[in-house]
Formats: sequence, structure tokens, C-alpha cells
Amino acid sequence: MRFTDVLYSVDDGVARITINRPEVYNALRGKTTDEMAVALKEASADPSVRAVVISGSGPNAFCSGRDQAEDRSSPEYSGDPDVDYTAIIRNLPKPVIAEVDGFAIGSGNILAYLCDFTVASTRSTFGQTGPRVGSPATGFGVAYLAQILGQKRAREMWMLTQQYSGQQAFDMGLVNSVVSHDKLAAEVDRYCALIKNNSPVILQLQKLTFNEVTQYMEEIPAAAGRYAPNYITSDEAEERRLAFIERRPIDPSKNLPLVNTD
Repeated sequence: MRFTDVLYSVDDGVARITINRPEVYNALRGKTTDEMAVALKEASADPSVRAVVISGSGPNAFCSGRDQAEDRSSPEYSGDPDVDYTAIIRNLPKPVIAEVDGFAIGSGNILAYLCDFTVASTRSTFGQTGPRVGSPATGFGVAYLAQILGQKRAREMWMLTQQYSGQQAFDMGLVNSVVSHDKLAAEVDRYCALIKNNSPVILQLQKLTFNEVTQYMEEIPAAAGRYAPNYITSDEAEERRLAFIERRPIDPSKNLPLVNTD
């Protein structure tokens, strides 16, 4: 597969996947996540790879979330719905490190905290935007944050849509370490060296063990699919997306009523 949205390389036992859309702060579209899935599978199958590092291109962002400006009717936007790159990260038999420099927002934040380790620079910013921009994120990717931060902090991050500095993210346990921008690459290399010095199979077994604790969560159908399957095509979703793009206040008259869960 010829990559356009990501860069992929392998050197000294480390596979590096770089989201390469700096013009949109490395926002994701379907084509991006499809290419990430292919790269992750290559890294998984490559016996020389001991660790995988995911980063963003350019000085501004790790990943700013889903590309709200992309044409939703295009195949590049939708991608292959059967490919879940986050599930590949979770089930990859090798440790995955998120190297965060700049914005990690929305699905970019999810990507960062679903990796086995998250290493950030002090100029990084983390947060969620879904309830503001009409992105109905529910299911495992949302619930898993409570395993990392606890229920109160996870609900704060998801439901209040605030943003947090790299240091704040470290203090709340969202990232493993935070260093200045000029030391970020060296800190990620340090993690990779420690990984490469340990038993590959034991690390795999430990990752399987950690995943088993939350496996039941993955099997619960997402609330959006059960209670609001057509939300993404609703007037509210479109209004919130356009308001975000146009940098204007949201028209609250477009808000949907609460769903019936009985």
C-alpha cells in the first residue's frame, strides 16, 4: 500500500508511524486511519520490530481529532468502516508509544491514551470536543478513560470539554512522562531502549493480561448506536460541525431531545 496520510519506517527495532497531515493539525479522516491500520499490521508482523511509536508531523499537533472540514461524502473521509485501528493498537503484541507534541484533541486524545505509553512535551494540549462539535463518541474508547483517570476526572474531560496542558495531563495520570520539546525524542528513545531490553513474550503476556481486565467493556454495544443511531445525520450534528468550522455560537434550537432509554 502506498501511504499518503502517514509516514512509516523501521529502524533499530522501532517502527515509527507518523500522521502526516500537518496542514490540518494531523486531523484524521478514514484514509488516515486505514493507512495507520496497514502500518500497524506491518509492524506487528515484522519480527525485527520490538516497539511502535506513533507521532504527528509538524510542530503543532500530535493529532487534532477528526477532520470536521473534510467532505463527509468522500471515500477518503469514510474509509473502511470494518478497520478499527485502535483495536489493532490494543491487540498488537508489542508495546505502542504515543509521542505527543502539540495538540492531542478528540480522537487524537483517544489515540494517545489507548497506547500502552504516552510521552508528551510540555507544549502539548489534551482534551475532548465531542459534545461541542456534534461527534457522538461513546463505547469503549470513552469508557476506557475512566480506567486511567477514575470516573470523576474522565467525566470531567469528556463532558466539560476543557483542555489540559502536558503538565496537567501528567499530574492527573493521563501521560507517563512530560519533558521539554527538545528532549521529547530522547525520552521516547529511552522508553524504546527499556522495552528492547525486556523479554518480548513476557511483555506480550503482560499486555494481554492488562487487556483482559477491560475486555468486557469492548463487548458492550456503544450507546450512540443503541439510542441515537442517526445522530451524525441530524440537524444538531450538522449545526455543531458548521459552528465549529465557522467559529460562531451554536444555535441551541437545533439541539435534539433526550433519548428514551426505557
